[in-house]
Amino acid sequence: MSRKLYIIGAGPGDRGFLTQRALQVLESCEKVYSTAGRYVTLLPDMAGTIAECPISDIPAAIAASEEAVLGLLVSGDTGFFSITASLLKSLEKVIETEVICGISSLQYFCARAGISYENIKIASLHGREGSILGAAAYNHRVFVLTGGANKADGVCRELAEAGMLHINAVVGENLSMENERIVAGSVRELAEGTYADLSVLLLENTDYVKCYFPLYDRDFLRGEVPMTKEEIRAVALAKLAVEPGDIVYDVGAGTGSVAIEMARKACEGRVFAIEKNAAALELLNKNRKRLGAYNVTIVPGTAPHAFSGLPCPTKAFIGGSGGNMEQIIESLRRINPDIGIVANTVTLEGLNSCVNSFERNKLNTEIVCINSAVARKTGNYHMMSANNPVYIISGRGHKQAGL
Repeated sequence: MSRKLYIIGAGPGDRGFLTQRALQVLESCEKVYSTAGRYVTLLPDMAGTIAECPISDIPAAIAASEEAVLGLLVSGDTGFFSITASLLKSLEKVIETEVICGISSLQYFCARAGISYENIKIASLHGREGSILGAAAYNHRVFVLTGGANKADGVCRELAEAGMLHINAVVGENLSMENERIVAGSVRELAEGTYADLSVLLLENTDYVKCYFPLYDRDFLRGEVPMTKEEIRAVALAKLAVEPGDIVYDVGAGTGSVAIEMARKACEGRVFAIEKNAAALELLNKNRKRLGAYNVTIVPGTAPHAFSGLPCPTKAFIGGSGGNMEQIIESLRRINPDIGIVANTVTLEGLNSCVNSFERNKLNTEIVCINSAVARKTGNYHMMSANNPVYIISGRGHKQAGL
């Protein structure tokens, strides 16, 4: 006898938001599994049919079930941060399946707020490690699923502590239920509240930065602190190949020109800018705020000691080693053997030290020398003014090198 499983999106929580198709299918099911006890309350007429089951046990329970027609109620919509995809894969050869979509928390909440969700950035911190700083810095609106260690008040507190006090937010908890609560305010105000697990959060940043816009040297405050020029940044960052979710260290961050440009590329990740010079730290902080790079965290100190307590990096840029190149490379490789590293130097001695350190640490090493010149206007003419040659050394662990 053939068996069939319906995976049914239960909507935000109230029975009134179950679709007509979902109700029809539920009536045909001999047994219905659910991941939450609230569905017995939601469907009291089916209390004897619904069995609560931990998510991890669902595949085995369905495989062992003798009923011909089964149902599985999942929260929200089946295609929105749902267990549906993993279940379909694990049950592919066990039982015939059909997916019944539901109303997601995003749809319900945006309808309640009276806004469109066409251009909203969506992020989930429920049961996941991560930071919302990049998404909030580089998008007008961000919809966040919260829960577990990342509750709504904690997310708002992270934003406020990062200096993003201009962001307004709306928290929604117990959506569609009798005890539904929707609270609006600044992130500083909402950080003082307490909200239910599985709340949703809508962030609005009217001063968001378009992360795909290029940065020019004239965009940065510089003072007397050395700065990596934009032509060199372009090549160095191409070699480093920063991706949206990367965790990146900038060692010897100086004015922050590289850190801030990397932060735009790591628009869903984080950059840790490590710098020991007091004047540079002041400029770095000013440039971070001026250019809206709130996913840059400034770390005062000297590498590699400053690495202690930071998240594991996927990439690292070394603009200044303070004579500690060997120790820095060893430490980075110890923290993450597959890390990608790019280092810049302008001296032959620095080149020799860097290459030796890379090769001793078994990095697949590439060396490029950039000689660039910029046109300067002199009267009616343009004269090319040469910049100092810069050596760019890139090295990758085995996975990043494709080995």
